[in-house]
Amino acid sequence: MAASTGSGRTILTVVILATIAVAVVVVARYVSRRRKRVADAVILQSQLFDALSREAQLRGLHITPRARVSGWRRSQVTIEVAGEVPTPELRGAVMQIASAETKRLQPDAIPEDHLFIVPPTPRG
Repeated sequence: MAASTGSGRTILTVVILATIAVAVVVVARYVSRRRKRVADAVILQSQLFDALSREAQLRGLHITPRARVSGWRRSQVTIEVAGEVPTPELRGAVMQIASAETKRLQPDAIPEDHLFIVPPTPRG
């Protein structure tokens, strides 16, 4: 009877160690994939910033695209286009450029409008 108790503990120990090893592998794969998704999102954010900066009509405006990646494996990247524009027309132009560029670079990413219309104040 004593021998079977020892082997039962050994089997339990092996099962626990195997479970821990599997958990470590799963967490490592998740972290690795998440890191790659975040890196891809940062690259997209940078490319979108460059595209908006090249537009002559947007010069002097402070528009910032920010990439967000949720923790879920198949979730989409969200690009928040934030800043201030003087007119609704420029707001539309910014979002049109951001949407077209986002679709070209990463079709599954979603641009979100976080722009505020702040009319210029007259100087005087």
